[in-house]
Amino acid sequence: MEQRLVCDTVRDLLPMYIDHMTSDASNESIEEHIGGCRECEMVLKQMQEPVFVEPAPEVEDFKKFLKKSRMGLFYWVMGAAAVIAIVTCFIVNLAVEGRLSWFYIVIVSIVTGYLPVYLVISGQKHRVLKMLACLNLCVFFLIGVIQLTLYYEMGIGDIWFWKYGAPIAALWSVILWFTVLVRVKFHATLLTSFVVFLWLAVAGNFLTNMLCGHYTGVGDYMTHFLTDGFGNVATAVAFLLLDFIVYCKKKGKVERGE
Repeated sequence: MEQRLVCDTVRDLLPMYIDHMTSDASNESIEEHIGGCRECEMVLKQMQEPVFVEPAPEVEDFKKFLKKSRMGLFYWVMGAAAVIAIVTCFIVNLAVEGRLSWFYIVIVSIVTGYLPVYLVISGQKHRVLKMLACLNLCVFFLIGVIQLTLYYEMGIGDIWFWKYGAPIAALWSVILWFTVLVRVKFHATLLTSFVVFLWLAVAGNFLTNMLCGHYTGVGDYMTHFLTDGFGNVATAVAFLLLDFIVYCKKKGKVERGE
């Protein structure tokens, strides 16, 4: 009977003991009792386990409805803005030139801006990769439309797509997807991936200028390094140091058991 009374008293104190609301003397007594009482020890462990409270179905349904309504409103706003821009450019282009020309560039530019964003918002799995792939393809298509419109519809410039446009777009696509590969394959952090992109951008900048005929060799690049490469290198070093600091902090928390 006496043991039963002691167990009941300890179990009444356990909630306050878990919340650190009991005195040191009470803690010692409780811990001494738990050390010799298997039943009270099991009760303590059960109390310390996290309690999962499942949200009410109507609350979850309301959250889904609210989210769906917000997304629907967002799509309507984006669609309305796109339609207004397209109609306005259509009217202005016809009024000014009497035919459609740069209007085609506007349409493809809007698609290039809207479609990747739609994939990010509406996608569930690998949405960032899908967005990048879509953006990559849209950029190639946009460059082609710009070339066709400028040369054939507006009589501006010459054929530069195969000589400059496509090779430069392909070059930066390789840089972009190599960065993504590092991120996915080696589970690199976003900071590390950005550092890789910045380092590759140094070479990309040099090759871009080579393709455009601005540079004839490495000597030209070094002459313009402060304006064409130093910014990328400095930013990459800064982000690399920041990534190292973040890594050290996370490692310290793990070692401390936080």
